[in-house]
Order: sequence, then C-alpha cells, then structure tokens
Amino acid sequence: MHKKTHLRKDKFYTFDIETTTIATGLDSNNDPILNGIIWSGQFYDGVDYYRTRSLADTIKRLKIIEDENREESPYKICVVVQNLAYEFQFIKDFFNFQQILCTDTRKIISAETDQIVFRCSYFLSNMGLEKFLQNEKVPEEYQKTEMDYLKERFPWTETTPDEDIYCANDVIGLHIAIENRISHEFNCDINNLPLTSTGYIRRECRKAVNSNKNNKYRFRKNKLDKETFLMCLAAFRGGNTHANKMYVNKELGYGTDISPEGVGSVDEASAYPAALLLYDYPQRFTNMGAFKESEFRYYLNNWQKWGMLIEVTFIDIHLKNPDATPVPYISTSKCNPLVLYYKKKTDKKGKKEKHPLQVDNGRIIRCKLMTTIITEIDWRIIESQYEWKECKITRVKAAKKKPIPKEIREIILKHYLGKTSLKQDEDDPNFDEDKFYLYNHSKRGINGIYGMHVTNPVKSEYEFNSSTHEVIEHKPDVQEALDDYYDSFSSFLDYQTGVWCTAYARMMLQNGMDLLLNKENSGKSDLVYCDTDSLKFLHPASHRADIEALNQERIKLCEKREAYIDYNGKRYYLGIFEEEGSVKGLDGHKFYKKFKTWGAKKYMYSIPDGGFKITISGVPKKKGVKCIKKDLSRGKLKSPFDVAKGYVFHNIKTTSVYMDLNGVQEIEVQGHKLQYASNIAMYPNSYTLGLTYDFEVLLDKYKDIMEG
Repeated sequence: MHKKTHLRKDKFYTFDIETTTIATGLDSNNDPILNGIIWSGQFYDGVDYYRTRSLADTIKRLKIIEDENREESPYKICVVVQNLAYEFQFIKDFFNFQQILCTDTRKIISAETDQIVFRCSYFLSNMGLEKFLQNEKVPEEYQKTEMDYLKERFPWTETTPDEDIYCANDVIGLHIAIENRISHEFNCDINNLPLTSTGYIRRECRKAVNSNKNNKYRFRKNKLDKETFLMCLAAFRGGNTHANKMYVNKELGYGTDISPEGVGSVDEASAYPAALLLYDYPQRFTNMGAFKESEFRYYLNNWQKWGMLIEVTFIDIHLKNPDATPVPYISTSKCNPLVLYYKKKTDKKGKKEKHPLQVDNGRIIRCKLMTTIITEIDWRIIESQYEWKECKITRVKAAKKKPIPKEIREIILKHYLGKTSLKQDEDDPNFDEDKFYLYNHSKRGINGIYGMHVTNPVKSEYEFNSSTHEVIEHKPDVQEALDDYYDSFSSFLDYQTGVWCTAYARMMLQNGMDLLLNKENSGKSDLVYCDTDSLKFLHPASHRADIEALNQERIKLCEKREAYIDYNGKRYYLGIFEEEGSVKGLDGHKFYKKFKTWGAKKYMYSIPDGGFKITISGVPKKKGVKCIKKDLSRGKLKSPFDVAKGYVFHNIKTTSVYMDLNGVQEIEVQGHKLQYASNIAMYPNSYTLGLTYDFEVLLDKYKDIMEG
C-alpha cells in the first residue's frame, strides 16, 4: 500500500535530461545495438539553475540534492519531472527506491529515495509539456521551444545559444507551472498537490460525498463481490468509435459526388457528465438464478429502474441489415470465445479460409458463435441491430437503480457552470488570466468526474528490486483488494457507475445515429463517422429537423432531472447535440466542406483558406500536417485529400526501446570515453496509413456503392 510522504514546503526542484541515441556495437545478426546517452541534465529550484553534461555529473548533482536536503530539512524534497518514466530509466541503477507508484512497470507516477520524491508532472496535468506551460500561462520567454532531436550531441559537444535556451526553459518553465499549481492549493503547500489530474476532482467529490453519512452506508451496501466485479470489468466498454464502411477512404463534400453540399457534424454537450445526471445507476446486485423469459423482459423493458449484467452466448448471429448499419455494435474484443465461419476448402498452406464479410474493422457483422458479458443497455442495442438462431443466457445479475449522490450532481453542475461562464477569447485584450485558470479548473473537473468513476479499484502493487534495479509488479488477490477498497475511508465511488455511464453514453450516441438513414434510400445510412460523443454525416440539411426533435426530447429529460445551468439569461443543457464544423453557411449552420476517414481515429477535414487538419492515431497532428504539406509542395500529392491507404508519414514519431543494462558501460567515441547505464534508445520511425486485410475485403464489396 502506497504511503503518503511529507515533503518540505519551502523548496522543490524540476529536473530534465537531453539524450542522443548511438550505436554501441553489433548484435548476433550484425544489426546495430542502440543505446541512449545523456549529453545534458538540467535542474532548477526556483532560484538557481544547474546544468550537467554527462551521466556521471547528472547522478552526482542528484546525490548533492540528497545530501543538501539531509542537512537542511527533516522532510524529503520533491523533484518534478515532466515524463518521469523516461528519466527514471536513466537513473534507476544508482538509487535505492524505497517506494514506487506506477500504473505499469514502465509508467512511473512517483518514486522515492531516502531523501528525494520524484514526481511526474505529466500524470499531474495529463498534458504534454508545451500545452501544460501554455495552460498555466507561463511567460513566453520560458515556454517550450524546438530542437532537432536527430542531431547527434555528446557531453563534449559545444551547444548553441538556442539549444541552451531550450534546455533551461524545460525546467524553468515547468517550475513556474508547478509553482502556479501549488499557489492554488490550501496553504500553498506542495503536500496538497494531487498525484494525478483526476486527483483534483476526486478530492473535491470525496469531501462533499463524505459530508453526508448516508453516502458511506450506501457505498458499503452496494459493495461488489468478486464475481460481480469481474462481470462488471468484462462488461465495461469505452466510447463508440467507428467509420461507415461505405465511405471509408473516400473524399466527401465539396467538389465530390457524395454530399457535395458538405459534411455535417454534431457533438453532445458534456456527454459523460450528462449520462451521470440523466439516468439512474445500479446499486446492490443479486443473482437472478432460474428465471422465465417474461421476467427477463420485464427488467429489459424497465431499464430506467433496473440494471442487469448478462452473460450470453449467441449462435448464428448476424446483422439484420448490414448496409443500413454503419456501426455494428458488438466488438470482437468483448467476445470470448468468438467462432467465425470457415470455408470447407483450405488455402495453399493447408489452413482453412475464413468466410469474408464477417467482421467490420473489429465489429461483428456475423459469426457462428460468440460469448460476451453485457449490460441491459447493450442488450437493447444488440437486439435492435442483430438477429440470431439461438441464444443461451448463462448468468444474470440484477440491481435496482438510483440517482448518483446529490453531492456529485451538484459538483458536476458547478463545474459545468464554470466551464460555460468562464470561457473567453485568448486574443481578447481584456483576457483575464485568473479567470482562465478557473476555466481550466472547471474543464478538468468535468472531464475528471468521468475518469474517477472508471478507475479500477483492484490495482497492482509495485516495488523496486534494489539488486536487479527492476520494477516488480505484484498482482493482488481480487477479493482482498475489493475488501481493502470498500473498507478504506478514502473510497466513495461505485465501480458499476462507471460501467453504466459509458453504456448510457453509447446509447445516447446510438439515438443520434439511428436518425441518420438516407432520406431517399432507407436501406443506407448517411452516417460517415462517430467517436464517443460526435457524429459526422452526409446531407446535413436533411437531418437537422430529426436531430432537433431528439434534442427537444433530451431537453425535456434535462428539465425533469435538472441537468442544466442558467447563465446570463440563457439555459444550457447537458447532453444535447450541438452543431460543430470548420465553416458556417449563410444560413448560420456549421459544417465541414470536405471530410475523409480511413477508419476509427483516422480522419481529415478542411478548414478555411484551403487548409486542413488531421486526426490519425499514432501521428502527431502538427507534424502530420507538415508532412502532407511537404508532399504537396513537391508535387507528390495534388490535394491533401489524396492521402490514402499506403501513404507514409516519414520520420513522424520516435520509437522507444528500453535498455536494462548491468552496471555502467564505457565506450570510446570521437577520442572521448563515454559512459552509459540503463537507458532508453530512441530512433525516428515512420507511420504507414494502413487497413487490415479483412477490412480491405469488406471495403472492396462496397467500393462501387455510391449514392442511390
């Protein structure tokens, strides 16, 4: 169990290293062995800036910090690092870490020696350094600058003034940002700074919820046993993200034959907080045991009052109408087991071939057999999309539903009001930085309320092995971990609430999707793409009335559940669909002129003045746009929307390889002796826009299906 350590309040450091990856030898295949070496280390304590130029000097400076702290304070000193997992790998061989907190053996939140507590500011902010410094309004002269990471540098390399500024800014800017965060804590005390970004809202909610003694009684009464918890864990799914197979890899909107009037887009206002407010949540689960179908239907039909965990096997299941179902609901990742159909004949290697058209980019179109654990919300959506020859329900647990604690409801609305009322234009000459900080606090609060509800209460413990210098994971006994969670004074959240929150959010998005059937051909859907709380679709004008009608239904529910705030004479509702887009038409409606998707988390859209933006998982947005623009200038692409399967983003990201070494190694480079120990080797890597084979086969069937 991680114990909180008291930190000295008068001083803390920020720490960063810069590295170069070099080949230090050859492996048995004559491939180069890559290792990362430190060529610069930076330290800042709010007054003095220190810089080191080697591994040995960096470790020496950390030892000096330990020695000075031992003399100056009875408490440990905090050293903040933006990405602690990286620096930790370089220094772990030289310290005995008494306590370590991780989410994984390579993802370090904090690590403690006898004098230093290293803390990761990425976990605190949930932002990259550049964005974190901007959000904390760090003066521009200390903002993060750019440096060529591909340039080879060594401890003896003479650095340029720009490189010196880059190195200093990383720690000075971070120190200012952390100082700002501390200044908003009680007594301006670093000890009150949470470890993670969700810690802020968790602390606020815990205090409010625990002020009502009935909540603690309710929390313990709703305790999940091991079996029910594992069913909840299996039933948990995130947001619904998918692309319509009919429109993948196709340019849509202006200048095309498909929806030449543009592509519509709507986003739900604070979808997860809305789900928490608009619906009730399961309390204590009981086994249904043997039951009649009429009983099962009763609970399904009364889903607003009753929750169910259902373990079910479907046999010969398939979509009722594949062409009109742009987003098949069942994910292959949630099926265990999953049995597909195979042809009787075999391929050249003697293996049986799968029948095509069974899976749509990870979603089930049809299959021979599948077993899954779902909620009653999932069942209702599955039943609307699929039909099956037979189903066998093996386990069902049911629970009465109630609203979430009123104290959490009040905090959701408080932060929604803050997010709504404090938003301002950063280019406004009257821009208020205090107001901006409060706005970000409310925005973090709104996002964190969902995050804290889906945190797994059964967590591994980690320890540092001082002999092998490795982080060892100890997986817990599930029942013991649950007992500890429910007995802890700091625990107050029902895990099942997070499971149903995402289920409700998928239902809310599905309600919108179901309205998007093509007006001239009901056998097709105009949906192009969906992601958690947003929809992109063809022929936006033809769907506005239906979306507005759905919004009116939501507004009625919001009024009934008091899921709204009033500000400046206007009422703002949570969960309603709002238009979003890069341009606004003469009629005042927003939309995208052009849009293209290559599947989940892969899309591009146009912005005014001939520009474009991309979102491709694995490709940094700014670098990706820069790469495409370079190919446009070279004539390799005529239009950014010519980007298709097989397009290569060259050297767009870095690949990290963890090197765990036994002690300090030494080689000679450029006539100098160079030392290195455990490290991370980083090398540039490219990203190729690709589609899986099964997905390509599926798309091939639909390649000629255009507008009817």
